[in-house]
Amino acid sequence: MKLLEIFAASLRGGAEEYTLTIASGAVQQGWEVHAAFPNAAGTASLIKDFQAQQVHYHALPAPQERRGKLQVVQEYTIQFSHTLALLKKVKPDVVLVNLPWPDACFGNILACGLLQIPTLVVFHLIPFQFEFSPRKLQAYAWARSRNQQWLTISKHNQKFVAASFHLPPEEVLCVYNGTKLGVPLAHSEADLANLRQEVRRELGLPASAQIALTVGRLHEQKGHQDLIPTIPHLTREFPDLRFVWVGDGEEKQALLAQAQEYGVTEQIAFLGYRSDVPRLLQASDLFVFPTYFEGQPFALLEAMAYGLPIVTSKASGIPEVIAHGIHGLLFRTGDRCELLETLRWSLRHPEEMRVMAENAQLRSQDFSEEKMLKETLEVLQQLGERC
Repeated sequence: MKLLEIFAASLRGGAEEYTLTIASGAVQQGWEVHAAFPNAAGTASLIKDFQAQQVHYHALPAPQERRGKLQVVQEYTIQFSHTLALLKKVKPDVVLVNLPWPDACFGNILACGLLQIPTLVVFHLIPFQFEFSPRKLQAYAWARSRNQQWLTISKHNQKFVAASFHLPPEEVLCVYNGTKLGVPLAHSEADLANLRQEVRRELGLPASAQIALTVGRLHEQKGHQDLIPTIPHLTREFPDLRFVWVGDGEEKQALLAQAQEYGVTEQIAFLGYRSDVPRLLQASDLFVFPTYFEGQPFALLEAMAYGLPIVTSKASGIPEVIAHGIHGLLFRTGDRCELLETLRWSLRHPEEMRVMAENAQLRSQDFSEEKMLKETLEVLQQLGERC
């Protein structure tokens, strides 16, 4: 089986990690795998990781800033023509088109439809019902009728994909994201203590620091801007508390300025992209995820798998995975006051949070990477065998 993965992102995020995971699983099954996406500063590490997995990389043009209808049409035309050329060159048995946003990759989808190549279109993030013009809906329907299957990664997404494209929900598949079940780096209490101290020394934090870890792009979507105003209140009561943020993004300078405004720059460590997130998870005390909307976040699933206590918003499909007070604490999305009080409660009640973390670790077995790979590769295999 020859698989081609296509996506249009210029930054590395959860949706892009998904494609790397699917590609790695396909290679392990003996498939020939190709990946096509923009060669940009934000994807440089991703290109290296794909190539390390023996995946053939192909550069695609980066998406342009959309300033008007003409620019949008030009972008789709460029996507369409480059994808046609790529499909004729690679001659895949099946294609996976990865959408971080509902209207992304429209030109890629049409090109696959024109050549009737079996295609799985994966919708990662659709936080509300989108309105498309009748003509665009007709184009999507035409592409779907030509050997395409659409898939989402949560029931929340499934509902909005169906509503946005005027489809019966049962015509849209749902395969939940999955993560590797936690593989401990520390196998004893002494090893864990050493790991915790090692990470604190590396980050320049006090040995006594309590680490509240957040993993996600520095983007308004992820809610970092809501977390900053809580920090002065929390650190007055918990002076050893430090916030460690993993991820890059366009909001970094704005967040640095906001942190300076609130006088909390010493309490936040901006780490950028890291390849050792499991190590950081095991060295931390709390996982904080104040996101505004999600598909089904890998970062949250990974925190569950490593048994880290969790405070997260109720955004999108998160309540499908975490039950409040059982697997972690949920607060109203965008409610800074409730975020503050939820964090305060979690820090005051470490034993209750530990029990929830143990429950979440058990729950994470329902969202394993192995299960996600098996179900997704089966869909791709069945699509590829249609022709």
